[in-house]
Amino acid sequence: MDQSSVENDNRVRKIIIVGGGSSGWMAAAYLSKALNFNADITLIESPTIPRIGVGEATIPTIKEELFDFLEIPEEEWMSECKATYKLGIRFQNWKKPASQGGDHYYHNFGEMPQVKGVPLSHLWMYKHQLQGFAEPMAYSCYPTSPICDAQKSPRYMDGTKAVHYAYHFDALLVANFLKKWSIERGLTFISDDIVDTQLDDGGSIKHLRGASGRSYAADLYIDCTGFAGLLIEQALGEPKVTFHDSLLTDRAVAINIPSDPATEGIRPYTTASAFSSGWTWEIPLYGRAGNGYVYSSAFQTPEDAEREVRAWFGKKADALDVRHIKFVSGRRRRSWVKNCVSIGLASSFLEPLESTGLYFVYAALYQLVACFPSKHIEPVLRDKFNERVSYMVDDVRDFIVLHFCTSPRTDTPYWKANQNELKLPDTLKEVLELQRAGIPIRRSYHTNDALYSSFEAGFDRFWTNSNFQSIFAGVGYLPRQPMPLLHSRPDILAEAERTFDDLRQKTAQMMSRLPSQYDYLTSLYARGSRAREEERQRAG
Repeated sequence: MDQSSVENDNRVRKIIIVGGGSSGWMAAAYLSKALNFNADITLIESPTIPRIGVGEATIPTIKEELFDFLEIPEEEWMSECKATYKLGIRFQNWKKPASQGGDHYYHNFGEMPQVKGVPLSHLWMYKHQLQGFAEPMAYSCYPTSPICDAQKSPRYMDGTKAVHYAYHFDALLVANFLKKWSIERGLTFISDDIVDTQLDDGGSIKHLRGASGRSYAADLYIDCTGFAGLLIEQALGEPKVTFHDSLLTDRAVAINIPSDPATEGIRPYTTASAFSSGWTWEIPLYGRAGNGYVYSSAFQTPEDAEREVRAWFGKKADALDVRHIKFVSGRRRRSWVKNCVSIGLASSFLEPLESTGLYFVYAALYQLVACFPSKHIEPVLRDKFNERVSYMVDDVRDFIVLHFCTSPRTDTPYWKANQNELKLPDTLKEVLELQRAGIPIRRSYHTNDALYSSFEAGFDRFWTNSNFQSIFAGVGYLPRQPMPLLHSRPDILAEAERTFDDLRQKTAQMMSRLPSQYDYLTSLYARGSRAREEERQRAG
């Protein structure tokens, strides 16, 4: 046998994905494209486990790393999935409760400008702390906050992109869209319940057995069965690492509320409002909103949580059904075990404050492709994948915990516990210490500036100084003093004023030219409808 025959014999030829939903069909589409449609991929989805459509919020990387990677234009999928644009998150009442007047701040997408290597956030802090500058950071250092307030689109009517954005969409509809897309490109779909998993002598999965009596075998198995972890946990026994000592929320009550975009407009942001024992989300889709309340069962009963969320939304929520959900924030100790890779909820789940649920899916798929094995899996590939996925989840955990531990609210037992009882990871403690010292945190890897580069040697983490400072400034968690360097650099301070002025002018120009999100999406949806009709006529 020649060398090429040996290599082909050792190639992963067959992949089975167990579980549909967002994770399963994202995995199907992504792996099909990444492997150039050269692998035999089968997705087995249960006909008895219902899928419930919810409003899903995302982060900007989903555009480039999923939809652009799959070469699916926005006009093709957005109208099919009731999708809208998201420019960031509006946090409400995280400094003080609504009964005391409330507050709000934005966590906007994109990087703040820099002035000679100093992030604009730290120049804002200098003006705020030493000169009494009152305008919030979210409005001084980003053009997007006024755009959010005015419910504008992130794109001009000609399609030109103005600011960074992500999406809101119906997760069920996205799964259905990717299902159709994948099957049209050769994926095999089977409707069956997996009732048994057989292991070989080495502990790897040998084959699966369905309720239909059929047996299914593959070189590589992808577990997308959600919290059940049918393969990774029930068959292979891989345990979870939980974060209950640093993230107190463990329950949610969800409610979908109809909306009229023509009269109400469409907000281009997710809203996260602090409640008595957690926070509520509002995700605006085209024609309805996905809403819910994430709370801690140690501080509130399901009945009281439901009453609180219904009262918040008022009469429009009175006759609507709600869904109660239990969850545990954490991750698998190892997401890849033997010949099984867990993706999505089977691998990890963090309470959804920063909309990272689907990011974990396509980021893990990217790492799987980067570490893609042969049929005889090299352990080092599994180890590297598991290291990267664990790091990714732990880093997002730190960022979410930061929102709670820095909030100054003490008006309920829940908020007091977030200040006094959380176990803070050492990695987060370092971030808090740097913030108090006035030093920028994790400069963007996009910059070539060497200032403070020693603080970020080997940086490959997702959150940058812009993300951290948006939260810190929003809740008033500021340094003991402004960035020490600035006392010796009046030239930077002088140039900063020009940068603030330029940003105000840029914001004013965009505000005058950008259409409303409703108007832009109505036009985009119409183009998508025309394209689908033309395709049907050509096919018919």
